[in-house]
Amino acid sequence: MLPLANGQGYDYEINAYAVYFEVVSSDFIKEDIEIDLTSHTNLSQYVIYTDYPVENPSAVMDFGEGVSLINVTVREVLGGTNAIYLNFPTLKSGQSAKIRLSFTTRGMISEVDGKEQFTYYIKFSQPVGLFHMQLLIPKGYAILSPIIPSPDKVESSTNRLLLEWTRSNIRAGDEFYFIVGFSGEIKINQPSIWGYVGIFALGLLLGAGGVYGYVLYREKKREREREHLRSDEEKIMAILREGPVLQSELAEKLGVSKAKVSIILREMEEKGLITRVKEGRTYRIYIKE
Repeated sequence: MLPLANGQGYDYEINAYAVYFEVVSSDFIKEDIEIDLTSHTNLSQYVIYTDYPVENPSAVMDFGEGVSLINVTVREVLGGTNAIYLNFPTLKSGQSAKIRLSFTTRGMISEVDGKEQFTYYIKFSQPVGLFHMQLLIPKGYAILSPIIPSPDKVESSTNRLLLEWTRSNIRAGDEFYFIVGFSGEIKINQPSIWGYVGIFALGLLLGAGGVYGYVLYREKKREREREHLRSDEEKIMAILREGPVLQSELAEKLGVSKAKVSIILREMEEKGLITRVKEGRTYRIYIKE
């Protein structure tokens, strides 16, 4: 996901940028984006890029004097990326407003090693005062490793689990990726009285185990992160040893999302393992000699 700045001088200042994800099912996620900005010129459009499909989008803008609907248009651009155009009444220089965009998306959850995995990537093209990311997982799902990076806040209740991350003073070019593993929906047939007792005991065990597991994960975070990324890198290197491959084809071969492949390839390119060469709307990936 990439917020777009129009030009090098920045037509607007992003005071805060927040993304809220709610897992609806193993296929669908509800996404809400909130942007608090101040215009430096006459501004009537804001653009967001995403590698995922955008379904049923809607948006509103709060000018401080009330909330009004704004026009949303989605178009496919380079490499299968979708551009979300938000068109609204002109903001004058010095005027502030809050934008809220809502839509449903797919493809952020993939199956990896028999478990579900949520992946999200974002890069900012200009400074941002505060960035906030929230993932809401409903009742019936259990959090598993990996969790990258460790959340700043975890809240658990009877019907949901909430993970939150916050970053401040974002610089132009800063990028973040989030990976969270969890089980598929837990379905329980109608139990006997002993079944209810077992469920109660299991709840206590999971509650205690969840706290212990989270503490243990924080201690081993770096080790697991390296192992996780190394495993994916090895799979990609094995594919590339058979010859150069298009980046779009790698996602299909690995059975993961395009966003996750992009994250892994960026890491591998920084390590000097691969070279990416522009080819049409995508990249052809080579093992670096």
